[in-house]
Amino acid sequence: MLRWLDFIGTLGCSKTEHIFVLLSQKINELPVVDKDVLGDRIYYSFLQSGVLFLLENDRVNQISFFIKSVESFAKYEGELPIDVELNNNETSIINILGLPSLSGGGKSDMLFGYINRWIKYDKGQYELHFEFDKTDLLCKVSLMIKE
Repeated sequence: MLRWLDFIGTLGCSKTEHIFVLLSQKINELPVVDKDVLGDRIYYSFLQSGVLFLLENDRVNQISFFIKSVESFAKYEGELPIDVELNNNETSIINILGLPSLSGGGKSDMLFGYINRWIKYDKGQYELHFEFDKTDLLCKVSLMIKE
């Protein structure tokens, strides 16, 4: 499995770049590849590893790590950011990383149903997004290209 810094290094990479082409080998799994309806987003789902790569305009825009098994994804059990653990809640992550730059969710929406509570950190070249389930436990971590 890739180390955390290796995942960060794939953000912004083209799907034809060496680092992206070798992902399957480094993750030790072939991805399920899907396109959205309009075809401008490509999803590389490493289901057994609990990792999803979202490509927009053929570049890695987001990487999601499923901390809990969901939507055919197994639980991600790899490395997370410094001192963050798989069983953390929102308070413990704030104690580790400080106050987030943005937060939201944690409520029901008429159209989407329950929206998980989330916090986001601006890390300079990228953003780090944490989602928490209804019991306040970490359920997903995402790395994103800075908007």
